[in-house]
Amino acid sequence: MEMDPVSLTLKEMLAMDPHALHQLARKSAGSITRYRALLGRLLLAISRTGAYADLGCSSAAHYGVLQLGLPAKEARRLLQVTRELELLPHLRELANYGEIEWSKLREVVRVATPETEREWATMCSVRTYAEIEDMVARSRRGEVPPEQPLPNRPRSELRCRFEAEQMAVLERGLQVMSQSLGRALPMAEAIELLFAEKLAEHGLNDELQKIREEALKDLGWTDVINAECEACPGHAEVQIVNPKSRVPTPVQRSKILRRDGYRCAVPGCENSIWLETHHIIFYADGGLTVPENLITLCTRCHKHVHEGRLRIVGTAPHGLRYLNCQGRDIREERKLEIPYWLDIWCGWQGEEGDRRYRGGSAGGLPLAS
Repeated sequence: MEMDPVSLTLKEMLAMDPHALHQLARKSAGSITRYRALLGRLLLAISRTGAYADLGCSSAAHYGVLQLGLPAKEARRLLQVTRELELLPHLRELANYGEIEWSKLREVVRVATPETEREWATMCSVRTYAEIEDMVARSRRGEVPPEQPLPNRPRSELRCRFEAEQMAVLERGLQVMSQSLGRALPMAEAIELLFAEKLAEHGLNDELQKIREEALKDLGWTDVINAECEACPGHAEVQIVNPKSRVPTPVQRSKILRRDGYRCAVPGCENSIWLETHHIIFYADGGLTVPENLITLCTRCHKHVHEGRLRIVGTAPHGLRYLNCQGRDIREERKLEIPYWLDIWCGWQGEEGDRRYRGGSAGGLPLAS
């Protein structure tokens, strides 16, 4: 009968030979990968079936945080790795059987394809995590692994803690920067680029300025930097904000969040996390990135806007109307629900013509026109 390692005490483990301890440790590490792969598939199923909404969550990642107690970063990573594994059958099989370390798996799925996944799996079996991380950083999707990792280079490590709103800004900004460059941009490189731009505002010596200009030219950022000084009549924020940029700056976003009370602005929505900044007049339709055209929405309401289920018209923050897909004002609809349920509770039905919520719709009943 095979021994169950879970029942072993520390004293019993100390009495075992090193080879047996090594095998048990490898088996336990494999179990971690198997259960992470399972949890990732469950989160993906919850995402695609919309089951998270029935549990009061705005997304599967939100469900992982609220219901499972996962860190937000870990929940998003599980979903990302699972989506990648859908197209990588060999790596998926290794993960399901616990034959690959999770730390290496989450790195190689970023660059592996069905044609190269076996080569990456082989590298994972003979290389350390640090070597795999370096090889992935030097590879593009679809490329075979480099023959040798680079020698260890001295590095400095920076650790920071962020609130949910701050992390959302960082992730969205990194996504936009990556899209503009046409490649996945590591956080360290993005931070370096942003600080280089900030230093430029206070002046650099000639040598550093020349290096920066050449670097920005190589990265295709020259037009973006020049656009920062573009004037927009009637807006005092042109010194720090480009109204014609697609994404608000962190400073501008923090002001919008503060103005909207750090919660979704849609009437009746209680979400105060997973917040995004939305252009009332779509950016694609010429909307500017200025406070009166920006509003705070949660991811679910933001999705409803772009799917046509919700329309927001007017000027922020006090001149807005929120319309459902029938063109009715959601704010008024919510007011009408109160007298409707009072009528039902008191047993008074009244005549259709004297209902005080005439002209709208409440509780799904037809009302007078």
